[in-house]
Amino acid sequence: MSEKNNIKESTKELDKVIRDINKCLGEYTKISLKENDLTMPRFLVLWYITKYEPVNMSVLHNKMYMANSTLTVIVDKLVKEELVKRYRNPDDRREVLLELTEKGNDLLSNLLYRRQEFLEKSMKELKNEEIDEILDFLRPISVKLKRNLDKGDE
Repeated sequence: MSEKNNIKESTKELDKVIRDINKCLGEYTKISLKENDLTMPRFLVLWYITKYEPVNMSVLHNKMYMANSTLTVIVDKLVKEELVKRYRNPDDRREVLLELTEKGNDLLSNLLYRRQEFLEKSMKELKNEEIDEILDFLRPISVKLKRNLDKGDE
């Protein structure tokens, strides 16, 4: 097999493995969300808010590629459940900012912790050297993928 075909086959296999891992983590996350009466879109809004907080609706809309009306309904529910607080920007009263409440932070932290525990349970069967090899292999791929994404399709 030529080197070019080998890279193509390896790429297909790596893509499949990453999708399989992502699918398992996604399914586990959905179970955890259901137990906490959350949907995936509401979870993602919480995650994006914590990543960029304090954040306004425009930034969320741009980051999440979600219709403003859909985003407003989700944020309204999160505010009503006291997971998110909405307030006016003290420097620009026209702008409304969003932050997670303590309850929202606790919920998100718990969900992410449980997901990592689930992954850790599967990794315990591996030797430390194997885990290091996996990470050493995946880190540069992640960096290159992010770099290529930032560059766009050239």
